[in-house]
Amino acid sequence: MDLSTARRWKRGAICPPKTALMILSRDLGCFDEEWRGWTIRGEDLVSPDGWCVNRNDALIVPLQHGQIAALRAEIAALREQAEQLEDQPTPDSWEIATG
Repeated sequence: MDLSTARRWKRGAICPPKTALMILSRDLGCFDEEWRGWTIRGEDLVSPDGWCVNRNDALIVPLQHGQIAALRAEIAALREQAEQLEDQPTPDSWEIATG
């Protein structure tokens, strides 16, 4: 961008393109509509609601997804075991033979 163009924008002589305004405001919606309202503040990605995510937070997401999947599988296995236990006779239903 030419410095004289920036001066004209600043004076209001010409209106900058919408994408230029979005870039200057750090609005990531200029790249994709899904990101409208998201900005970059220093090293953080900031949501429209004010949530901040740094690079390390973003990198840990795949690991967390794997941990959640493993936990769900373990819960499903435990539920299956619990259902099998429910099918077992309880001591109060036992008949004790007396001799």
